[in-house]
Amino acid sequence: MSLSLKTVARAGLCAWMAAAAGMVQAADAPAKAAKEPPVSTLFSGQFMDFERSSGKVVGVYVPNWEPVSVVDRLGGHNVSHLLYAFLHVCGPGQLDKDAPRCEGKGDQQLAVSAIDSTFNDAFLRLKARAPHVKVVASVGGWGGSDPFFHLANDAAKRARFAESVADFLRSHPGFDGIDIDWEHPTSNGSANGVPLGSPADGQGYADLMHTLRKTLDKLTGETGRSYLVTSAINTNAEMVSKINYRDAAKALDLIFMMSYDYFGPWTPTAGHHTALHSRGNSPDESLSAGLKTMLSAGVPAAKLVAGVGMYGRGFTGVVPPPAGSPNFNGQKREGVFAGADGSVIYREIVARYLDRQGRGKAGYQVVYDPQAQAYALWNPSTRLYLGYDDPRAVWHKGRFAVEQGLAGVFAWELSQDNGDLLNAMNLGVGHIPRPR
Repeated sequence: MSLSLKTVARAGLCAWMAAAAGMVQAADAPAKAAKEPPVSTLFSGQFMDFERSSGKVVGVYVPNWEPVSVVDRLGGHNVSHLLYAFLHVCGPGQLDKDAPRCEGKGDQQLAVSAIDSTFNDAFLRLKARAPHVKVVASVGGWGGSDPFFHLANDAAKRARFAESVADFLRSHPGFDGIDIDWEHPTSNGSANGVPLGSPADGQGYADLMHTLRKTLDKLTGETGRSYLVTSAINTNAEMVSKINYRDAAKALDLIFMMSYDYFGPWTPTAGHHTALHSRGNSPDESLSAGLKTMLSAGVPAAKLVAGVGMYGRGFTGVVPPPAGSPNFNGQKREGVFAGADGSVIYREIVARYLDRQGRGKAGYQVVYDPQAQAYALWNPSTRLYLGYDDPRAVWHKGRFAVEQGLAGVFAWELSQDNGDLLNAMNLGVGHIPRPR
């Protein structure tokens, strides 16, 4: 970027910051009064620091297969919560690869290794510069959830698991609680080739949350620290109907709605995988529809966190919609790109397919769907379609979270971003950038 362009970008950011500060001072102003930040701010390509003026959650996953430097590069003033992915459980349903970690451990105990201690130290360093940050250890994930099916419906097994969680938190002080990413109570989708799940899991899930809450409250009495119990969930309406979320929510501090992956290699058609609003009446194609599902299930809005995808999902051989229509949902497709799961991380998207004004390049057009409030890339020559969370869409998700009274926003996952999306999350919920 040339000096003149830098000067213009800085001037645009300063002007927007002044306007945003004015909105925060006007406490009675409705959320809809917020104005979308300038493109130069949303596509800065660098992580900003923020004043956490709104108090909303801005969370992001940190996978333990990425370098620990991902944490060390964080200033800490652009996040409130980190979700460490993933811990697994020993015993029935454990993954073959966890055998070394489970050696000498009993059933229902966490499979802990040296990498967890390495990240624990990084989280302590982060807290030294940003004491407000909360870190939860996420247990399970796709492919790592099978042990939950073997323990959740048995009180003694739930208790052993909860005590193992307490032991982990005692020995890893960089963590502030536990997150349960059980995919998914009543059906694991044969994730590891073995179908698991029963109707009893719907209450077993809730019972597990209450057991964890009771155990960690007891730990608080021992250490003087408060501990979080959270859960990452799929908002699929049919699945939600089978789980007692009304009861579970009483024990949970936050519920992270995985409002992404609505379309992918598993769907017969193309579509936007992380839209804010649905195109039709489907309860399973957007964040706003998922929110309605969760509210109907009896979960308070103030405990729900809206999801952002720091990656896109693409399809090949897509039949375009009628001329002038931005709606690709349900369009026929041949395959997926790039790779087996059709995903492309945001850092690659912005480097390969977008210019610094958020416009398409290299034969790609940016398609904005005003009904879905979602962005996608479309190459009419190659018939490649890629739905992704653009910073402009992410800002609107943040505004939506504020308007709906949600706890905030979170994203999968930090290493996939160049700063644009985490910045947009903060800006959307009303956090004010710190001048550089």
